[in-house]
Amino acid sequence: MSFIEELKRRNVFKVGIAYLVAAWLLIQFSDILLDNMEAPAWVLQIIMLALGIGFVITLFVAWAFEMTPEGIKREKEVDQRESITPQTGKKLNTTILVMLALAVVYLLFDKFSGSENMGSESNSLATQSQTGNSTDENLTLTPAEATQAEPALNRLSIAVLPFTNRSNREEDQFFTDGIHDDLLTTIANIGSMKVISRTSVMEYKGTTKKIPEIARELGVANVLEGGIQRSGNQVRINVQLIDAKTDEHLWARIFDRELTADNLFAIQSEISKAIAEALQTTLSPAEIQRIDTQPTDNLLALDAYLRGKQLIATRDSENIKLAIEEFNKAVTLDPNFALAWVGVADSNNLLTEYGTTSTEKSVPIEKAAIDRALAINDQLGEAYASRANLLSRKNQDDEAEADFLKAVQLSPNYATAWHWYSLFLGRFPLRINEMIETAEKAATLDPRSSIISNLVGFAYWKRGLFSVAERQLKKLNELDPDFAQGYRTLAALYIYNLSQYQAGLEYALKTEELDPGNINSKETLVNLYLELDDLASAQLAREQMAELDANNTSVGFADVSINLYNNNAAGTHETVNWLLPRIKDNLGGKIYLANVELSLGNTRHAREIYLSAVPGWLDPAQWQELLGRHQTNGCIFAWILINTGDEDLGKKLLQQSTTFMDDALPAVFEHPDLYAPELCYLTAGNTDKALQSIETQLAHNHLFDWINFHKLPMYDLIRDEPRYQAALSERNRRVAAQKEAIENSRTEAGP
Repeated sequence: MSFIEELKRRNVFKVGIAYLVAAWLLIQFSDILLDNMEAPAWVLQIIMLALGIGFVITLFVAWAFEMTPEGIKREKEVDQRESITPQTGKKLNTTILVMLALAVVYLLFDKFSGSENMGSESNSLATQSQTGNSTDENLTLTPAEATQAEPALNRLSIAVLPFTNRSNREEDQFFTDGIHDDLLTTIANIGSMKVISRTSVMEYKGTTKKIPEIARELGVANVLEGGIQRSGNQVRINVQLIDAKTDEHLWARIFDRELTADNLFAIQSEISKAIAEALQTTLSPAEIQRIDTQPTDNLLALDAYLRGKQLIATRDSENIKLAIEEFNKAVTLDPNFALAWVGVADSNNLLTEYGTTSTEKSVPIEKAAIDRALAINDQLGEAYASRANLLSRKNQDDEAEADFLKAVQLSPNYATAWHWYSLFLGRFPLRINEMIETAEKAATLDPRSSIISNLVGFAYWKRGLFSVAERQLKKLNELDPDFAQGYRTLAALYIYNLSQYQAGLEYALKTEELDPGNINSKETLVNLYLELDDLASAQLAREQMAELDANNTSVGFADVSINLYNNNAAGTHETVNWLLPRIKDNLGGKIYLANVELSLGNTRHAREIYLSAVPGWLDPAQWQELLGRHQTNGCIFAWILINTGDEDLGKKLLQQSTTFMDDALPAVFEHPDLYAPELCYLTAGNTDKALQSIETQLAHNHLFDWINFHKLPMYDLIRDEPRYQAALSERNRRVAAQKEAIENSRTEAGP
């Protein structure tokens, strides 16, 4: 008998196969168990070594020994006529088949229920909504989970953890944070990598969490950590790149240099290139140039710039004012510091939203700063994002989008560019799904950023997924209870869309408490108090606005609301005329004022204001594009055209606008009734469909601003209709009940 045949007779092959399958299954389950226990990689390596040694021993035992009814005996001691080897072989066949079946089951389970598939199923609410298979009631993930899920873990993803201040001097802590921030920005120039933004990684400053846990929370495959020690004019920087799954070092280096700007930026460039090499990604010539570009040679200017970045991230009105001072200091110290000029532009822009600065004052400052930044460095993605944001507010949409795309091309890891691009997309109802996807992209780059988490909630709100938006914003408030903007957005959701005024008031007052310098949040209170028929409180909130800045346009808009409430036509008209020259670039504000004039019976003036804002309404070739942004206004301007001598043109615009409202808008928005489609039906004389639209709004509890909005002349057609009167009475009853509940809660709370 040959040697091979002898191996078969003794079942050595079958024993070997059974052992290998069993070992493979053991390794797979051990890997899962050890990963959940966060055990170091060497534990699994020892298990594999032991299994390898065991394989050799098992084959030897199978060759030298045989199982008999009397127990295990040496093979040469067994009479072959009494051998039960054939029966043992059959049992081994069964054992092998069972283990192979287990292996197949495991592989199928891993393929169809693993993290990659889970991510692809849950990541995009926009995709689910497009198919019509999902609503905000049956989503299986919370918004926070949805925004952080990814189709697969990117092997080129990295989080740069806050550096340790090894000098133990408190005055060196800001220096350490600044170097960390600047290094992170340099690494973010590598377009093929996903780099988590500073806001998110700063949460782990001083953490005791292990690297694998941090990596899982941030969704990265690699982590860079290090420390900085400054002594006189010398600095030591030590860094190490870690594979998050194995917790093993991929690369480490210590830099001892003289403390100069040149040396600091050279170290950062060297680290960035070493990371790219360690992760086996090729840098393009443009990326190398951006990595090697030294933004400033002035350490004091760098220090001021980094302070400004930290202040601006809070979105607090007083901190933004301080940020402006820091950025101005940076460009004074180094007029060729392009990123600092971007900081000048962005901080002035944000103060119009979170403080009291007017757009008219801010825009020239922003434009000059952005132009200076791009003159210094025309490959600076941050500068293109700032210019895109400015152009979008000036309603130069095509130019703005081109700059946004340029920004994310040059700086794909710049979360703010994706953030602002998402807001831009949100202005177009038919692009709301793109808004959500872009917001999710920003959230993957900065998953711990409060302002981006707020953006995600706002994106769901714009989509009409109100309960999803509510959960997202409430979760944000739990995670960052001192972030005023989170409360402000939730208050607006409750007031303007859900008509839950008691909750809206609670969150609006919380916003006031956290950031009393934000004039725009006080305007929200004015509108809410008027809705609740509480003129005294509205006037008090208006006076508080005036104390911040009496000439601010927000005060003017508050005055328009109060005059409308008081049916003061003369006062309203006077305020409209005061506002118009001050809001040249405020498209939404101008359209609102045009509608106010229309409600006052000043149809010709309303037409003039509309055309000063959107002259394209007279050009049918532009209508489709305009309806994509100004949906409701198409029907309103159609009414104006019909009633100011352009009846044929008005009827054509009305037909196109009605088709858009009936067909295109409901396809992407869960609550198209919020866009008041009855304006189209009333202009066309279809009272039945108009009343159905109003009754739908009532059924959805969309109650806000009926009193003022229904002053538009189209509603004259149904004011005396019993169905309209019944709907209006029910709306007033619900608002009165909420007002009573608020007053009762105030009484219970006491003085």
